[in-house]
Amino acid sequence: MGLRFIDRLGVRVVAMLSIALLPIGLISLYQTRSVVEKAEALTRSAYLGQTVTATERQSDLIHEGFASARVLGGALIPVREDITACSALMRGFIRSHPAFTLATFTEPSGISRCNSRDVPIDLRASDTFKDFQDDPRPLMNATDRGRVTLQSIMIIGQPVFEGGRYLGFVTLSLPRANARFEPEFSGLTQPTDLVTINDRGHVLTSMGDLTTAADRLPAFRDLNSQLYRQFNSFRAVDKTGEPRIYSVTPIVPGVVFAVSVWPIDVTTSEDGLISRSAMAFPLLMWMVSLIVAYFAVHRLVIRHIRLLRQKMRRFGATYSHQEPGILNAGRAPMELVQMEETFDRMVERITRDTAELENNLHEKNVLLKEVHHRVKNNLQLIASIINMEIRKSKAPETRGTLRRVQDRVLGLATVHSNLYHTARLANLRADGLLEDILDQVLKSALPNRSEADIEIEIEEVILSPDQAVPLSLLATETVTNAIKYFGRPEGRNKPWIQIRLINTGEGSCRFAVANSKGERISSRDEDEPTGSGLGQQLIEAFASQLGTRPEVTEDETSYELSIEVQLSRARNG
Repeated sequence: MGLRFIDRLGVRVVAMLSIALLPIGLISLYQTRSVVEKAEALTRSAYLGQTVTATERQSDLIHEGFASARVLGGALIPVREDITACSALMRGFIRSHPAFTLATFTEPSGISRCNSRDVPIDLRASDTFKDFQDDPRPLMNATDRGRVTLQSIMIIGQPVFEGGRYLGFVTLSLPRANARFEPEFSGLTQPTDLVTINDRGHVLTSMGDLTTAADRLPAFRDLNSQLYRQFNSFRAVDKTGEPRIYSVTPIVPGVVFAVSVWPIDVTTSEDGLISRSAMAFPLLMWMVSLIVAYFAVHRLVIRHIRLLRQKMRRFGATYSHQEPGILNAGRAPMELVQMEETFDRMVERITRDTAELENNLHEKNVLLKEVHHRVKNNLQLIASIINMEIRKSKAPETRGTLRRVQDRVLGLATVHSNLYHTARLANLRADGLLEDILDQVLKSALPNRSEADIEIEIEEVILSPDQAVPLSLLATETVTNAIKYFGRPEGRNKPWIQIRLINTGEGSCRFAVANSKGERISSRDEDEPTGSGLGQQLIEAFASQLGTRPEVTEDETSYELSIEVQLSRARNG
């Protein structure tokens, strides 16, 4: 549960598969993009083919007009001074080419005396005359109202040269009505417009509204660029900011062009639905592959590993083993089944060894308790024998000595009795042990407790057996000495004894015995031996076993002996 997200098996498998599938995904994206680009190129080619077909009739008329203007220019050079013959030549052309309405030859002065109407025509104010003055070359213009025909016409102009000398220009008027487009577009997509423009970008004809046709042309395209000098199709933005596809057909290269304007279909454009779908398909397949791989790993590996982990946690928490072979029942891979079988055998062995250890430990505890019980019985037997000797002895000093020996033996018996009754042999409660020992000592050394004020304060302290035995014997000796030497202080009717075992809370405890000093009680002196110093030696020996030294505090009214005992943390904690 503490694993980071990136450390999970499923995430790592997906990451590795992502790296493994990345080259294939990149190749798929590249190929898909190439297919999309080829499809768009085919679409543009189809648009271009339809443009050529739609402008075929108009293109033929314009080619015919330019070819006729060149022929007329060459034919009129010998007769240009003969106005009658020149005009007859022009009238003959109009009769043989009914699509055209006017043919003229205009001299450099801007006056046309040779024309199919056989009347002088002043063209000095016309755009065509100005264009030829600036640059005498083939051109094609348009006007909504001709000066002579009063029609909406297109004007085909061809300069006439003789020996490199500019003689004037020939113009042919082609009514726009005679050059209408007759398109038959196939396919679902229809062009927005089909226009004819000259090299200056002026609209000559339009399939749609002629007044707004210029707005549908490319906004930033140089008409002298290669895009307009050959059959071409390209994407551009029109003058209104709308993206379009343009198909350009040069009718007369460098002079007249036919341009079809196509809408960008949202389903076929580079950013369209089909394009995005085609580009998204490899990504979708890549994601689907990762998802399938993740669920395959989850079904084949991860879910079985989780079941095995649950079994391990349950065994670690409760030492109970249930449902062996659940992975085999769940048709897990053989490697995981073998892992579970190994775990089941390990659990069975651990359980068996643990049961054997617990059984051996129980047997050892029983045997050790039995040892403590027998030692206690033997010590009590020794105490009974000493008691018999006390009753037979007549010397007070002997009885006192034997009584003190008996108290020590009974103290040891009390320790073993507590060890026998305790649940854990490694630890022993000092408060219960000392209460039993003090009760025994006070009952033996001070049969009539009313002779003294006794104050006992014992807190809960846990001792090891190695500490309990010397502390018990030390308590026996100190309390016996306190009873032996206490006296009635001035101002009080009875002597007093204070016994304390205080837990200092810092891994140690303090045991102290204090008694009053003053007038000795004569009734207690008859069986007491004279001071030999043995009790003090035993106290120091027992304190040494506890790793400490006794501290004595004495004044005129009291005597106190105390020790500081360091507790074992491993057993007391």
